[in-house]
Amino acid sequence: MAKVVMLLTTDPSNISDGSAALIAKSEEELQNLTNLLEKILDCAAHKLKDGLYMIVDRH
Repeated sequence: MAKVVMLLTTDPSNISDGSAALIAKSEEELQNLTNLLEKILDCAAHKLKDGLYMIVDRH
């Protein structure tokens, strides 16, 4: 079963309290962080909507 590792967003209102999340300053920074974490953690990144990505571990 897949596990949500982290959420990444440009808008803090997208994240509920207690969630593991990174807040990016821009869409460009968001995409760069998402790509890096996907590779570093050997996980999959999924775009949920503009400005919001989810990193999922499927191992």
